[in-house]
Amino acid sequence: MRIIAVAFFAITLVAGSLVAGDNQKTNAPGTDDLSRYVATKATPGGQTTLRDAAGRTLGTASTTGTRTTLRDSGGRTTGTAVIEGNRTVFRDAAGRTVWTATPSSSQTTTYRDASGRTLGTAAKTGTGSAFRDAGGRTTSTVQHNGSSATIRDAGGRLLGKTSTTGGRPQATAKLQGR
Repeated sequence: MRIIAVAFFAITLVAGSLVAGDNQKTNAPGTDDLSRYVATKATPGGQTTLRDAAGRTLGTASTTGTRTTLRDSGGRTTGTAVIEGNRTVFRDAAGRTVWTATPSSSQTTTYRDASGRTLGTAAKTGTGSAFRDAGGRTTSTVQHNGSSATIRDAGGRLLGKTSTTGGRPQATAKLQGR
């Protein structure tokens, strides 16, 4: 009996240390930079699938009119993002305001919590965006390519990807010489 107790303790200790050493935060639609980006750049009529670095589906974002609904991988609604005037307001599944996104220029969007404190910013960078925290430190970058996007942390490590289906097509560049 004593050997079983020691073995159980050792397994618990090892498993606990593995979890404690994992510095990857758990992504939940609506709470990370990628889903903020998706909610503010939603394609009307489209559905976006959010995946983690391993390719597992984290959730979806579907847009009807000015309202984007974010769902987890089980299909449960985690929140909504609604365009209200010049800003996007994200509410959790219970309807409480969690954050807002307000364009502060043509190139920058400022994210604030429900109390109005700045959470961070997103600035356009060519074909993507760079997210910075309230202190100005880069937290992640989003690079998009057509109907998909890739998010990386500040060190360049892959955090997740999105792919969008349906909705209106992406704008294409004008042909030269016409």
